[in-house]
Amino acid sequence: MKKALLIAGLMTVGSAAAYEKVYLDRLLETRQCNFCNLSEAELSGQDLSGADMSEANLKGIDLSNAKLVGVWFTHSRMQGANLEGANISNSLMDYAELNGANLKNANLTGTQLIFADLTDADLSGANLENAQLRGILYCNTTMPDGEVNNSGC
Repeated sequence: MKKALLIAGLMTVGSAAAYEKVYLDRLLETRQCNFCNLSEAELSGQDLSGADMSEANLKGIDLSNAKLVGVWFTHSRMQGANLEGANISNSLMDYAELNGANLKNANLTGTQLIFADLTDADLSGANLENAQLRGILYCNTTMPDGEVNNSGC
């Protein structure tokens, strides 16, 4: 019985890893959320242009079809993020961890992705016109043309 309660307690603690409402409120009110936890937050279709989410925990966040023009994602952890159809143009994603991220049909025009990790990311149909791509880690990365890039594995 005690073992079952301990396991149930640990499962409850594990589920508390999702975003914290105070950070979501701060982001929506001030466009500032550096070092915050927005993992698994549902922000599909939101206009967060000009926001600063540097060094944030954005694992599993849903930003599909969001307007993210000029957003700072520098050093953010975005593993498994859904950015499908998002307008991420002219944003900073330097050193962003985008492992397993869905970037299908995303607009990354003019975006800076220097030293970003795109392992297992899907960029099918993404627009990378004038994007700065240096030091990118590609491994099982689906490129905009549908080809898989394994150059960094």
